[in-house]
Order: sequence, then C-alpha cells, then structure tokens
Amino acid sequence: MRAAVTDGASVSGAILAALCCAGNGVILAALSAVGLGFLRRDAILWPVMLASLAVAIWGFWQARAGSKWRIPLVFGTLSGLSLAAGVIVVHGPPAMTMIYGGAIGLLVATLLNARARLKCESGPALPPA
Repeated sequence: MRAAVTDGASVSGAILAALCCAGNGVILAALSAVGLGFLRRDAILWPVMLASLAVAIWGFWQARAGSKWRIPLVFGTLSGLSLAAGVIVVHGPPAMTMIYGGAIGLLVATLLNARARLKCESGPALPPA
C-alpha cells in the first residue's frame, strides 16, 4: 500500500511541476494565493519534476519486478519523457500537447501499476472446489 501512495505522490508532483512550468492559470493562482509564487522559477520546478519522475519510474520498476507486468513501466517511462520534453525542450502548442498527454499517460500508468500491485499482493486465486 505504501508503494502505491509513493507512486501516486511522485506522479502528482511531476505533473504539478510540469503544469506550473507550462503556465497553467489555476495552479499559478493557487500558488500565489498561499504565498508560494516564488516557486514558479524553472530552476526550482525542473529539478522537482525530474526527481518526481525518477521516483515514479523507480516505483514502476519495482512493481514490474514483483508482477512481471511491464506495461506500466513502459507506458510511464514514455509518458514521463513526453512530459519532460514538453516542459524543457519543445515550446508552443506542441509542448502543451506533450505535457498534457504525458500527464494523462502518467496517471494511466499509475492506475495500471496499482492494479498490478493489487493482483500481486492478493496472490494466486484458489482453484474451484
């Protein structure tokens, strides 16, 4: 259970940092409202985003080792690369597509990862009597 919470928190951190870099109005307004507007600097957000992605991908890797199901790892890694590239490398409308697509992909990978962890923790099903 703790690993699933860590995966979700790291994915959330990466997505929030990326959307803040992208200039999402709701997130920027919320940061300013609580006095954290100074966090909008790329020098702060990029390391937070990359560290969060690293933790998320590590969590996907750990789940893959336990369940032998690679889809969350592959999907999460590709989505994380899309998110990071959209923030750091690409600019304009294509960047927004990459950021939002990567964010959605990371959420899907997190749900798939949680499902794989639940199946692994529940153990094999008993044969019918």
